[in-house]
Amino acid sequence: MDEMTAELTAVRELRADAPAPERAGLVAGRDRLLAEARRGSRARRLRSDWRLAAIGAAAAITAAALVVPQVTEGRGEALPGARPGYTIELGSAEDWLNDAAYTVAAGPAVTARDGQWIYTETVESNGTDDERPGPQTEERWTRYADSAMEDGEAGDDHSPREQYAFLKSLPDDPQQIRARARAFFHATDVSETRTEHEYRALTALLSRAYVYDPEDLAKVYRALATVPGVRAADVQDAAGRDAIALYREGPGPRQETLLDPRTRLYSGYRYLEDGEVMITGARLTTRVVDGEEERR
Repeated sequence: MDEMTAELTAVRELRADAPAPERAGLVAGRDRLLAEARRGSRARRLRSDWRLAAIGAAAAITAAALVVPQVTEGRGEALPGARPGYTIELGSAEDWLNDAAYTVAAGPAVTARDGQWIYTETVESNGTDDERPGPQTEERWTRYADSAMEDGEAGDDHSPREQYAFLKSLPDDPQQIRARARAFFHATDVSETRTEHEYRALTALLSRAYVYDPEDLAKVYRALATVPGVRAADVQDAAGRDAIALYREGPGPRQETLLDPRTRLYSGYRYLEDGEVMITGARLTTRVVDGEEERR
């Protein structure tokens, strides 16, 4: 028996009284995590020891019981039945975010011009809304250049054009980026700490980066990697896709920003209370179009 097998066996013995898992999706998550560990790819590894992560995954598979809402496929069509889900804690997100910066920087730029629109299609499932218990899809068109959302006219909100200009203005230093992000997304809660403010602002930049130069956007990932306490988990989003969840531990509900594990770009969000997913949303489509109501 090798060392890995012995340690996994020890974990199972510690949890021998736990009920047998019924969600096959947990096993898929474990297998994918272990496969990444065996490959040892720098672009996929975290600072924390993969062997310990694998042991934690085994414990999660034994004990976890999270269910992801129905999958949506295409434009708002929900598949029947609930799809199994999983949450595997991965520890510190610092190395993952730094590696993500390299991936994002090597990706394509997304450009737009005045007069164009940003089309998005999303799906959300809200477990707290009895009137809409199932997944709900939504289409939205956002004007790229909207003066009513610029220069502080909309408070803490910004047009895609204004955010694009902000990203272009960023220096290389992560600390300066964190300070500028605080000023760009000003404080809205007097109880919010400086670190919480910086984390909120930086993740907002990721979620609203509809148009960007890849090198500029990569700077946000590097700045986020320096924020204390940012952690990562391997999860599924509201569309049933694999995702990396970023979050900071603290009192109250856990708010997660979800990123695509392949492109490392924003893909959705989750809100958890006492380990239960209450609200989860996924971005299905993001596209620059020439006019409102256009989709391509």
